[in-house]
Amino acid sequence: MPRVLQVYGRCADFQTLRAIEQLSSGLGASFDVYTRTIGRGGDFRNVPSAALGLRDDLRQFDLVHAWGIGALSAAAFASSSGRIVFTPTPFPSRRQIGWIRAILNYRDVQVVCPTATLRRALVERGIPLPRCHLIRPGVDFARVKRRRDPALRAALALADDHHVLLGLGESTRAADHRQTVWGGAILNVLDHRTRVLLWGRGPMAPAAARLGQRLGQPELVTLAEQRLGRHLDFEDLLPAADMLVVSATTPVATLPIAIGMAAALPIVATVTSTIAELLEDRHTALMTQPAVPRLLAQRIMQLREDPQMQWSLADTARVEAYEFFSLSRFLDQFRALYTQVIEGRTAEVIEPAPGAGLRFHGRG
Repeated sequence: MPRVLQVYGRCADFQTLRAIEQLSSGLGASFDVYTRTIGRGGDFRNVPSAALGLRDDLRQFDLVHAWGIGALSAAAFASSSGRIVFTPTPFPSRRQIGWIRAILNYRDVQVVCPTATLRRALVERGIPLPRCHLIRPGVDFARVKRRRDPALRAALALADDHHVLLGLGESTRAADHRQTVWGGAILNVLDHRTRVLLWGRGPMAPAAARLGQRLGQPELVTLAEQRLGRHLDFEDLLPAADMLVVSATTPVATLPIAIGMAAALPIVATVTSTIAELLEDRHTALMTQPAVPRLLAQRIMQLREDPQMQWSLADTARVEAYEFFSLSRFLDQFRALYTQVIEGRTAEVIEPAPGAGLRFHGRG
């Protein structure tokens, strides 16, 4: 039975942790999957200690999947012959891509990208196309809750008549939830029932909440986990929202967006390369470029005043999420890739064809 080791940083983002969880539990009885973490409180204190510790570990495994540059560096230094699968987290810089390219010159590494944008960037900067594969994240639709939850809203101090804007994903610099807060503040001047809900995770979450206070609207922003004082899955927030807002300015993790699509909630989004893979203006979302709070507010108001458009966009987004981001597809593709790498065959990830009548702009 093949033994696979997942290595990742203790501070990994939501998309990475969810993917590791899915692979650990979903690959089936044909794989034994183990995990090791790097960072304070993890299995290894830092990358050098991980490289030393993994030397013995890698003899016991048929394949190691490294998530992030640090994990890749540790795996590459630890083994000269072991087979490695690598997923960049987050979007790497030019310097990091150069380091990846250098490692690929000396190690058997297959690179897996969660977006076509990332894959294209890596190939354009010298990563060989045959060793660079696209596997989009998988949504566990059983976790997606579509019905509005009055009890959850009440616990979050959100009234029934509040119009709640949920900023998608973790609050990072790339996600730039400040734009969502600022746009919500503009709308709240016009209609005092507007509220902004954020998950509360990510390094920029406190700053986003403080922005609401600086704008003179201390009740505008709610950090969900801090308000409730407990851990929440991202899917748990969806029943509290009326509309989803993606205000990213640079490439972001796409799993939260795919989850939002599956929830059949109307979406307003900015245009970036990764977001444009998932969403299309007036097809699955209302979109604006660039990420300017005033323009975001205009799009939100436009969509809010048109229930028919809300239903149409949300329903189309839900259908495309089920078609392109199924968990079974995600697991099947990784199962096939792992098997090919372990057996020494040419690695090839097959992208399923879309259903009739569907459009998806992330193919590639």
